[in-house]
Amino acid sequence: MTSLRTSLYTALLGFSLGAMPWLASANTLQISATARSAAAQPITVPGSQHLVNGDYTIFSNPDWPNNFYLTGDGIDETTRWSFDFTNDPGYAAFLANGTVTEATYTITLNTKYFFDGVGPPGAITYPSEGGNGLFPLWNLSGQMTGVGGQWSRATFTTQLVSQQGMNGTELFGWLASHGGLFPMVFADDAVVVESRLTLMAQPVPEPGAVALLLAGLAGVAGVVRRRGAAATAERLN
Repeated sequence: MTSLRTSLYTALLGFSLGAMPWLASANTLQISATARSAAAQPITVPGSQHLVNGDYTIFSNPDWPNNFYLTGDGIDETTRWSFDFTNDPGYAAFLANGTVTEATYTITLNTKYFFDGVGPPGAITYPSEGGNGLFPLWNLSGQMTGVGGQWSRATFTTQLVSQQGMNGTELFGWLASHGGLFPMVFADDAVVVESRLTLMAQPVPEPGAVALLLAGLAGVAGVVRRRGAAATAERLN
């Protein structure tokens, strides 16, 4: 009996050593990055010039000077920036995990461009470092409402994987290939005030922890079998 008890304790110890680190890491891994403007209504510059507004760069309007646009007025402009995940304390662990299962994207816009009280017909934004980028365009859900000529803000949130149908593997590759940066672009009739991107992933158990867990389970099963056999032998005697 003492031998069986010792074996049971040993097996349970192995099970605990294998299960505890696995269960402890079962929480979703998550990293976030935020970009902010210096002004929701930036001072405009001639349409032939770029404008740096905090973490964002508003690019000159390609139609200038035909339409005499100003850069920073929120009309027909392209804004670029990069989410920097390297400042997140969990970045190294997230990168080592090697996957993205979901991504939540939130963006706050400020515009005075309204037609019959309705703002831009579709806020177009996507990961890109120039040109069309790696991913297709997607439109943010909902529309802004307000009075033409008067600035008004709105915040949009979308799930890139479940709602936009983007590929988690490609999203992770975009992050890893840019050294923890996540280049983005916004192209529509609004000034980007603030944006945030949160990447999520389910942790992958360490091989050593899985092996220890399986060994512990096998040990417990063996002890249970031996105890059952011993109990049967006692009844027969």
